[in-house]
Amino acid sequence: MAYRNHLIISAILMLMLVAGYWAYDGSIVAVSTSRSEIIRQDADYFLVDALIKEYNAFGALQYQLKSDSITHYPHNDNTLLQQPILTNFSDNGQVTVSKSENGKLLPGGKDIELWDNVVVIQSSSLSKQQANVQKVRMDTDFITISPDEEIADTDRPVLITSETGETRAIGMTAWYQQGKIQLKSRVRGVYEPE
Repeated sequence: MAYRNHLIISAILMLMLVAGYWAYDGSIVAVSTSRSEIIRQDADYFLVDALIKEYNAFGALQYQLKSDSITHYPHNDNTLLQQPILTNFSDNGQVTVSKSENGKLLPGGKDIELWDNVVVIQSSSLSKQQANVQKVRMDTDFITISPDEEIADTDRPVLITSETGETRAIGMTAWYQQGKIQLKSRVRGVYEPE
């Protein structure tokens, strides 16, 4: 009888030891009721030599965006641009061309960030027979442009060059339609009257 009790106790201890090993080993996994989604972070489309045109309510060309390549990432709805050229066409005949080495179309597709050697040239057409005449050139390393509202904004150093001189500042907001530029700080300039 004593031998039989030792055998039962040994079997119970062995079962406890095996159950303890499984629990410690991690083989027994608790089932979770919530499932986290896998977020896809690779591109869902890629375009080469892309041209995007936006028209206003009257059917006139409002702006166009050309880029050597466009890559869209769905996880954050950002679209990366290589060598973008954004051209705004104002109602008053002004044409503003913004170029850079890199850019990003922000979520919602309304604002564009440009960086690395950003050049913005605003020119106006005097008549249909004459070519566009350069009015103002703005150089910076980063700018955010809202093409629909025709507004450009930066907090970085900017150099503004015109026929009558040049101005340096830290930060700028430009309203293309009104031809107005607001400089934010540390403004220095050289003016040469005609």
